[in-house]
Amino acid sequence: MPRCLKIAAPLAAMILAFSLPAAGDSEIAGRSLDLAVNGYGLGFGNSRRLCGVRINLRDEGVEKVCGLNLTLWKPGRSENAVITGLAVGLYGPRAGTLNGLSVGLLAVEAEAAIYGLAAGGLANVSGGPVRGLSIGGLANVSGGPVRGISIGGLANVAEGSMHGISIGGLANVAEGSMHGFSIGGLANVAQGGMIGISASGLANVTESSMHGISIGGLANVAEGSMHGISIGGLANVSEGTARGISVGGLANVSEGNMLGIACAGLANICEGDLVGISVGGLAVISSGNMTGLQLSAGGINAAGDLTGISAGLLGNLRLLGNLSRKKSDAGGFDLAYCGLRGENARYLTLHGVEIRIAGRLEGFSASGVALRAGTIAGVSTAPLLRATRMRGITAGCVNWFDGRQEGLSIALFNYARELRGVQLGLVNVAGNRSGWTRTLPIINAHL
Repeated sequence: MPRCLKIAAPLAAMILAFSLPAAGDSEIAGRSLDLAVNGYGLGFGNSRRLCGVRINLRDEGVEKVCGLNLTLWKPGRSENAVITGLAVGLYGPRAGTLNGLSVGLLAVEAEAAIYGLAAGGLANVSGGPVRGLSIGGLANVSGGPVRGISIGGLANVAEGSMHGISIGGLANVAEGSMHGFSIGGLANVAQGGMIGISASGLANVTESSMHGISIGGLANVAEGSMHGISIGGLANVSEGTARGISVGGLANVSEGNMLGIACAGLANICEGDLVGISVGGLAVISSGNMTGLQLSAGGINAAGDLTGISAGLLGNLRLLGNLSRKKSDAGGFDLAYCGLRGENARYLTLHGVEIRIAGRLEGFSASGVALRAGTIAGVSTAPLLRATRMRGITAGCVNWFDGRQEGLSIALFNYARELRGVQLGLVNVAGNRSGWTRTLPIINAHL
């Protein structure tokens, strides 16, 4: 059974319980007093077919009624009945199809469909589609798609899609898609796509994509993509691409790319590329590339390249390996400190504690404690700075280059295995020089 139906089943069962015929009910013959000509006029009793005004104690076996149909007691079954016009009942009207205005003190019920305006003191129940305005004291329940305006004291439930305006005191639940404006006191749940404006006290959940404006007191969750504006009190979670503006009290999480503006109290995490503006209270993490502006009071960790402005402050503990790896896959997680990490980085790279770039670091970079890169190309500064190759200007307390240095290095201690530039500091070591010129104070140069 689909997840949304599991949620809706108890509610539907409660609503339908009072609408089932009592044991021993039998079909009432079409006994009536009709003041009518050719089926048009005034009818008293269980007229099977009448156009005009029809007043009956209890409907059963009705075929077709046009105009005003007033039934005083709980109707029996009329699976094929079509009632068009104004249907009113102290209990409520019941037919195969209801067209027009249907009003019931307790319920409005249709075996096949409800079209028009339906108002049930407790519920409006249809075995098929519902189109128009439905107002249920407790709920509106449909076995097919719903189009129009649905207002349920507790819930609106549809086994098909739900299009239009849906307002449920507790929830709006659709087995199909949910399009339009949906407000659920607790939740909006759709097995299909959720498109439009969705607001709920706890969560908006879809087994497909979520497009539009989504506001969840706790979370917005989509098994597909999430496009538009998503605001979650705790989190926004997408198994596909997240595109647009995402604001999560704790986190924004995407198993695909994250494109646009993402702000989270704790972290922004994506399995794909992260493009745009990303602000994470503790961390910004991507299994792909990061392009744009990344800001974090903690760490920034990219498995791919960092392009643009990346600035972090303190760092955080990170899980080694793929972001989606479960504990059971390896019997445990390995934790390591993460400042700012990436494969390559360019333009402006800043962190309060550590920068660690596996490949090429270009532009201006600065770290409060340590900076390490495969190749530094540009201007870099950190108390502890180490690279395989440097081309540009570096400044710190210790500058250590395992390969070639091309440019100017300023530090208390400078080391280059192959110097093709200038070292300024208390101790300067050039591995490609010999004799007393290998280690010199103040300045060492090899051009």
